Amino acid sequence: MTLQNKIILITGATGGLGSAVTEAFLNAGAVAAVTYTAEDKFKELESALKPPPGKLHGFAADMMQEASVEALVGQVVKQFGRIDALVNLVGGFMGGVPVTEMSEAQWDHMMQLNLKTAFLAGKHTLKGMIGQKSGRIVNVGSKGGLYGGSGISAYGAAKAGVINLTLSLAAEGRAHNVTANAVAPGTIDTPPNRAAMPKADFSKWVAPESLAQVILFLCSDAAKDISGAVLPVFGKS
Repeated sequence: MTLQNKIILITGATGGLGSAVTEAFLNAGAVAAVTYTAEDKFKELESALKPPPGKLHGFAADMMQEASVEALVGQVVKQFGRIDALVNLVGGFMGGVPVTEMSEAQWDHMMQLNLKTAFLAGKHTLKGMIGQKSGRIVNVGSKGGLYGGSGISAYGAAKAGVINLTLSLAAEGRAHNVTANAVAPGTIDTPPNRAAMPKADFSKWVAPESLAQVILFLCSDAAKDISGAVLPVFGKS
């Protein structure tokens, strides 16, 4: 599968899933424009992936602030002329807190980190994609966003919002050759998740590399007729 010289904006690339996703796009020949909040984390990503010259570019951005997101999109378009695909990896998990014990601050944080970031990135990227009459958007939902569950009300509600937002992006982009889809993974096999759940059966979790290939497919020409889909990527759980 090739995305030779396609410009891919990957938000949250320095997170647990980011390295695998960025590597998959680089291997497919794409140019990866990735966001970071700490420059040393981007340097670590760059060092780990050893990208070909000119293929990996970092941009500092606060994805929870609209002015920062708008500036980010403007910088990427100014440098590369367009954005062919947006991959939203920004997000975070909070579990183990019942609704009756959850603080307003905890609820708001989950909404801002998971849903607001997807909204802002989608809003400002979609504008350009409509103008250029092409584009791909892939958001990361979750199994919890589909089914909910005890102790994950804020996270599950935020990810459900991401899924619904994706359907709206798909509807608004359809007439302009812009697709929007979401992946809904189960637990992803990352070091932080292993540390948080050391007694779990990791073999049942979703490998980041596996999820990355699904995201890559949704950004490729092979998926040009798929929009408004929510793909469950549950692993063996």
